This record gives sequence, C-alpha cells and structure tokens, in this order.
Amino acid sequence: MRVLVKLGMPLADLVGASKIGLELPEGATVADLLDELQARHPDLAAGLRGKGLPSPLDRLPYTLLVNTHPLPVERAGDRPLRDGDRVALFLPVVGG
Repeated sequence: MRVLVKLGMPLADLVGASKIGLELPEGATVADLLDELQARHPDLAAGLRGKGLPSPLDRLPYTLLVNTHPLPVERAGDRPLRDGDRVALFLPVVGG
C-alpha cells in the first residue's frame, strides 16, 4: 500500500523533503511507518527529540495526524494504515 507522509519544520529540513511517499505492506501500522521513516532517514529520530529547534522549544512534542485526525504517538501501534492514507508530523501551533 502507498502512504503519503508530510513533515513540518524542522523535520522537513532534517530529512530534505516535506513530503515522502512510502510503500508499506498490508497491515502496517502508524508505528511501522515511523520505524520505516527513521530507518530511511536517521536524522528523523534526532529531530523528533528536538534537533533543529531552539530552546526551550525542544521540549514540545510533535503532533501526529492520520488523515487530519490527531493520533497520540503512544497509540501509533494500534492504528492500522490503509492505501492512500496521509500521515503528518508537525509541531503544535499556538497563537492568538
């Protein structure tokens, strides 16, 4: 199955792309997708821990979305993917 991954800054800078298409086996979960991304792009793991962010922003968790629906990272292994799904990793945006 084919899944599209969208990355916000600074993750997009670290891996060199804001969109990545991945082929995954049927039955793959969001956790499997994250593992595959980290295997292909070693800087992604460091980016998820805050690499590329100024302090104190390096303590903010990334927001994980599947087809625009938020998914807690700790539930990524529970969420199977389907062909055509879109997964996004962005820093939370706060404004006023």
